Amino acid sequence: MRLLLLLLVLMSATARADFRAFGKIPVNPALTDALSRTAATAEKTFPQLAPDNLALSVIDLTLPNAPVRADYHGAAPFYPASAIKLFLMLEVFRQDKHNPEIERALGEMIRLSDNDAAAYLIDVLTGTTAGPELEGKALEEFIDRRRALNRSFDSLGYDISAMMKPWSFGPYGRELQLLGEIRINRNRASANALASLFFWLVRREAVSPAASAAMLALLERPLDPPRPDENQVKDFLGEALPPRTKLWSKAGDTSEVRHDAAYVELPDGRKL
Repeated sequence: MRLLLLLLVLMSATARADFRAFGKIPVNPALTDALSRTAATAEKTFPQLAPDNLALSVIDLTLPNAPVRADYHGAAPFYPASAIKLFLMLEVFRQDKHNPEIERALGEMIRLSDNDAAAYLIDVLTGTTAGPELEGKALEEFIDRRRALNRSFDSLGYDISAMMKPWSFGPYGRELQLLGEIRINRNRASANALASLFFWLVRREAVSPAASAAMLALLERPLDPPRPDENQVKDFLGEALPPRTKLWSKAGDTSEVRHDAAYVELPDGRKL
């Protein structure tokens, strides 16, 4: 099992809303030591968890004007499962794609983690559709259109891949061709990349203040979800939070990975 646990914070300093600015947040030795001890405890508690299968990235705003961060294997690439939907949501707002059907898909992709909604939005963002196998120039054009998603995130300093649709049982046809031999084009992201994205959302610098607020509204989660199909709290970070904590999060899990990205405001005033 792989765990990707991320705690993000609000920061008041001015910086460009991309991954390169995230790297300038000072690394705190005490926080780094705490993460190392946390990782050691997790690995002892779950012996099947290899050290290189665990990644954590934390930003702490104990002092509003002096944020600090730390990570444990934070730059390691992982298959992000449904956590990649955070980047798909961001790209919808970056491209300013909005109509009632897109809004419906956004809500179902983030709140319910629906794969069909995510697949629809990828088609909207890239001008592609699923279907039977392609050949020659048609296949090259299909792959290039999908790769445009990665180029968009690369322009912000993110070394990720987000061009594959999340599937329940697939992929099939041209989607399988896109995956490539030895799954070379499989989606990937790191704890630090997801932490950085969530950080800019909270700071209201992801695309624009209005866009950031709209995305956070989609991510807000009660600790006691009213419907089982909206539950991304149980067995994730939210389950460990004390009552009256405010939570914004996006989980991702499959038979091989379990991830969570979250911004929390604790009752004692801490923001992580």
